[in-house]
Amino acid sequence: MLYFLRNNIRANHLFLRKFSETLIPSNSKKSIATDNDKNLYKNTFNSINVNPNGTIKLVLHLPARKENCEFTLKFLNDDIESLADKIKQEDKSIEKIVFYSNEGNRISKSTPIRSIIFSEFKIYINDEVYFFRPPESLSKSSDESLKYLVQNELDQVRELVSKLYLHLNIDQYEVEKEKKILDEIEILRYELEPLENKRQELEFSAKKHTNRMIWLGLGLMSMQAGILARLTWFDYSWDIVEPISYFVSYSAVIGVYAYYVLTRKEYGYESASDRIFLRHFHKNAIKKDLDINKYNILKNNISTLENDLKAIRRLNSTAK
Repeated sequence: MLYFLRNNIRANHLFLRKFSETLIPSNSKKSIATDNDKNLYKNTFNSINVNPNGTIKLVLHLPARKENCEFTLKFLNDDIESLADKIKQEDKSIEKIVFYSNEGNRISKSTPIRSIIFSEFKIYINDEVYFFRPPESLSKSSDESLKYLVQNELDQVRELVSKLYLHLNIDQYEVEKEKKILDEIEILRYELEPLENKRQELEFSAKKHTNRMIWLGLGLMSMQAGILARLTWFDYSWDIVEPISYFVSYSAVIGVYAYYVLTRKEYGYESASDRIFLRHFHKNAIKKDLDINKYNILKNNISTLENDLKAIRRLNSTAK
């Protein structure tokens, strides 16, 4: 009786084990093979994703190594053959790799990898089959995803080409930039030349006028001192001239204060001479049709370009 029960339990256990291999638990990633693949095993759904940088990440369970392996593929460059070569390099026990579409059609090795990631496909490795299902974001809008991935990849290629061009042609680029700056400086100096001639002429005239006014002030003060001295020692006495000299000195104080009221600046001989110079210069600039604003803009532009030119030459000397 015990022998019969033992055989019965063993038979039921084997039956349940065989039956459980044909089922898929809700939390498992395993899948049922097609009718032609019932004799295959480990028919798992492996993952395939597309990274934001445009590369494809494919995770595959290697049969001999018994572990998942991640493969990174380029969206525009890699094809089926390159993926098969990478898989064989990771698992030397693999003898045969064949790709099939979900409809059962064999996929050629020259097919680009971007052509199969938008639909389900299978990979036959030796005697095992592996199913791949695209992400939902790709399966819902394959056209938009394809455009996005292609644009992302092209942007990276453009950036790489620009960096490569910059590194390979840095000397030529700097020479051309230096030549361009020199040409711009030459053009600006040509425009500035007639204005500069007028400015120098007006500046010379303003300096002469300022010197005349300074000497005139000295002459007036000397004349004032001479008149007061004559009145004190020859015509009158100091008792009479003293109040006069006091009012003359106080008139000078009033004049200094009047200067502050008009200019809002403290009186000084240097500031007073500068004011005389600027008044005469701007007054004659209007008569001579000198555009001071245009002159200042041209000078600032030339100064900026000259600083850029010095920076470029300093970098060249440092690199050498």
